[in-house]
Amino acid sequence: MITHGFLAVISTLALFLIRGIDFFKIDSFTALVLSLALGALAGVGVQFVQIVAHWFSPALRKLSETLAQQFEGWNLKEIFFVALISSISEELLFRALLQPYLGLWLTSLIFGLAHWTGLRELRIWVFVAILGGLFLGYLAENPHFGIPGCVAAHFLINLTSLWVLTRGNRKANPASDPLLNPH
Repeated sequence: MITHGFLAVISTLALFLIRGIDFFKIDSFTALVLSLALGALAGVGVQFVQIVAHWFSPALRKLSETLAQQFEGWNLKEIFFVALISSISEELLFRALLQPYLGLWLTSLIFGLAHWTGLRELRIWVFVAILGGLFLGYLAENPHFGIPGCVAAHFLINLTSLWVLTRGNRKANPASDPLLNPH
């Protein structure tokens, strides 16, 4: 969380220096709420696709099993704040700061590589993050979503993913978890 907090501060300062205070102005409260709502809906859509993909991909089920071990014991407050700070910091860095200069594809590749942990069991996460980066990058370039919509989508994706990974019944009965055992 400290790393993401640092990224958020550095990205915010860089955006202020490069793009000025106008980057942070809210033109319309209604437009902001609409952007956030559309982003949340996009995040729900991604989660639906992710659940279906788990049914067909043993590699994604293995990814969930491995990540569940990494996040075991997290409470709702930890999940909420990690999802919030990581979505804000990553969207400020990748979509707001880097993407206008590096483009959608290169920024998405870097975003994916930033999710590499070094664990062989998690290598598919890089590919999933690249796809997620392309999706979030598209949202950033769409005027109906923009950066606020990206943050909302990213937050909902992280929040629901972490919640599913840290549920108590996973350890007690992994066979009942549709993400790990779809059949």
